[in-house]
Amino acid sequence: MAYAVYPWGSMPNDLKGLPIGEVERQQMASMAREKGMGNEELYSLKEQPEVWLRVAAFLRRALGRIIELRESAGNLDPFVRVGDIEYSLLRDEGHGLRELVILLTAVYRQDWNLLIVDEPELHLHPSMARLWVTELSAECERSGRRAIIVTHEPSLLKPKSSDDLKAIWHFTANQKPVRFSRHILDVQEKRVTASLQMNPQLISQLVFSPRPVLVEGPHDIAALTVALTRKQPPEVVAQTDLVECGGSGGVALWFEICSNIGLDVRGVADLDSCFAPEVKRVMDSNRQVVDGYLNDLAIDPPTTSNALHQLITAMDSDGVDKDPKSRATWLASRVPSGSGNEIRKHRLLAIWRKAGLWLHPQGTLEDVLSLETKGAEQARRAAEESGPIDQVADWCAYRLDLMGDVFTLLGVAVEKIAHSLMEAQRLDPDIEFQAPVGPSAETDARLVRVEPTEPGFHRLTVIAPREFAGYWLEFSRDTPSSGLVLQPPVAEEAVG
Repeated sequence: MAYAVYPWGSMPNDLKGLPIGEVERQQMASMAREKGMGNEELYSLKEQPEVWLRVAAFLRRALGRIIELRESAGNLDPFVRVGDIEYSLLRDEGHGLRELVILLTAVYRQDWNLLIVDEPELHLHPSMARLWVTELSAECERSGRRAIIVTHEPSLLKPKSSDDLKAIWHFTANQKPVRFSRHILDVQEKRVTASLQMNPQLISQLVFSPRPVLVEGPHDIAALTVALTRKQPPEVVAQTDLVECGGSGGVALWFEICSNIGLDVRGVADLDSCFAPEVKRVMDSNRQVVDGYLNDLAIDPPTTSNALHQLITAMDSDGVDKDPKSRATWLASRVPSGSGNEIRKHRLLAIWRKAGLWLHPQGTLEDVLSLETKGAEQARRAAEESGPIDQVADWCAYRLDLMGDVFTLLGVAVEKIAHSLMEAQRLDPDIEFQAPVGPSAETDARLVRVEPTEPGFHRLTVIAPREFAGYWLEFSRDTPSSGLVLQPPVAEEAVG
């Protein structure tokens, strides 16, 4: 392969094809191993006719393209035909089809037992990526071989049953990889399968959302989407993902699973979820909740069952049926106002909200919206008006607030500017500066203004970012690093 060399690096000239000669092939193989190229897969198309036939059949059936293997001047040069048009796969085709050919060839080759593919979705149309995964899955099923796919593509993650979750691992920074199925109890498997069949996108929504919000069904999504749109800026609405779980039991189920996996989730459900065993288990394992039981409710042992015991005793005294919905109705509307039980109820719900689970104190979503009948359209219309649903929407909203980190990094940058000035002062203690100094002085001048205040002292005043304009610090060459702390503009006025 010829290269054009420039002062900043080199670039390959147009590829004539893959050399068929053994010496050149070995050179290409060495380069492929070093650079992660798919040369060997292309050679396999020529040397393994059954692989070429399967790749060609896939492209013909899925894309209506014919791939032909041609040799030109000692090079393997595959061509693509579409009707009367033909062109080189390596020189004229987009990266997507070339990558698809490589990926298909890798699947159909017989010389592997474990195939590892990192982000196959790059440069591929999502539908082609899904078709490729289907082919890989079928090949593994047929041959008993195994494959590992690392992906960030939601469309590739569509498990249909709890058994499929055995193949899905979740990776998070600073945590051990977790297999989804490990945190599903045997008694939960059928419900998990039902949830996945009801919402095939459920797992991808959970793992690819910044902080998913578990909700019961389409009525909740309709109401919360309207309330979020009415109250929050567009970027917050776009970042807040509502995940349908199929009823309050589904919210409780997936809230427990996600909490055990370590996913950052929130859940919104009807009040009857407080009696679900999943809620009891996950709350009893949450240190923050246990501390709330001890400190806010004075419960010992600090368990959810004990937290509910006094309320359930009062229900039994009132002759309330023992089913969760009847008990939730009593909690929502029949607890005496101002009583100890009412205080206990509100404190208990507050403890759970801090742990990521919002249960409607009014009872159900329809009670929150003052609706007589269920329905997505009714919920949508009701949420157009201000009301209790706004509190739920505000609690669900995900905001990626960078200002705290920006201020921290700004403080570090300003401290560095101050140190540069202090070093310059050591050479001449009486010198006065009107601007930053050092190699980054031009850039630093866009962040701060430098002013001498009294002999040996300088003040740095922030001019950008505009959110922190006016913040300042004052120093001399003897100021310790602990004293180089930005002060807000109000502090400056107070000193003056």
